[in-house]
Amino acid sequence: MACYPRAYRRQYEDEMVGVLLDDAAPGQRRPAARDVLALLGGALRAHVRQAGARFSADAWREAAQALALIAALTLFVRAARVPVLHLAMLAQSYPGGIGEPVVLWPGGPVAVLWLIVAVLAVVGWARAAAAIAVCSAAFEVVRVAEDYGQYSTVFHLWPAVLAAMAPLALVVRAPRSAGAALARWRLGTLVAATLVSVAAPSVTLVTGADNATAPIYGTWIFTAGVGRIEAILLTAGYLLFALAILSTPAVLRRRLLALVVPVAATLLLTRVGLGSTGTFLERSTHDGVLAALTPAQWLLLVLAPALFFAVAVAILNHRERPVEEREAA
Repeated sequence: MACYPRAYRRQYEDEMVGVLLDDAAPGQRRPAARDVLALLGGALRAHVRQAGARFSADAWREAAQALALIAALTLFVRAARVPVLHLAMLAQSYPGGIGEPVVLWPGGPVAVLWLIVAVLAVVGWARAAAAIAVCSAAFEVVRVAEDYGQYSTVFHLWPAVLAAMAPLALVVRAPRSAGAALARWRLGTLVAATLVSVAAPSVTLVTGADNATAPIYGTWIFTAGVGRIEAILLTAGYLLFALAILSTPAVLRRRLLALVVPVAATLLLTRVGLGSTGTFLERSTHDGVLAALTPAQWLLLVLAPALFFAVAVAILNHRERPVEEREAA
């Protein structure tokens, strides 16, 4: 009985106990195995129905649309930064640009696709955006699979997780588009964050701001070997993204943060855990190449983000339950 949701128990507990007692045989002291299984199955169905009712609320739907927009812009920044730098170097009379003739492919088209997804999400064409996001997400998944096949690395898994969430979020019908849910000034903040983050390498190149600065290892900005000015610009872009999220109304903000938890958990596992040291997460190397993930590590990589998301949702529901109970009273 304790496995049932609290609200369900309050409403049906006496009735359920009465039915069980009426069906009990004379002298029976414990429930039969079939009754226990039936109760546990009913508890699971009750939790699924409750979760479905909660996630169908307008606040979750609007949070999904907002997440899709932020995900598209984040992935656009990641895909466009190097092609924009390449074009800036060509404009600065570097004949070979960044030095890689294929740098505009496939990063350039993928960046354009994510930008289109973001624009369509703002204007409310979510289904069209979802169709395009599926193609872009497939590229991210293939790129991660290639990295793992060649180097056994999952270092860049988090963009694939974020990309896979984008079309799923876009197909959720919401009463308002992402643009309406976030308001104009937050959209402006997201645009500023996108421009600053994409242009950071190009700005430092054109201005020569980092010519006299030593490169730094910037794990905290998801890149390495950049100058201090570029690191500052990237940090400013990240902070603007955070401002756009944290300034949303509390109901929307909590759900946005909960939806970001699986990506954050994947990022921490792949950057701090797997691929480094530790007892359970330790990975050996062969000629400088990481060994393949063990089944236990794969299980951790799959289940941990889902578990953290469930914990985040449970905390959110616990925080909001007193408010709901007061409103009901």
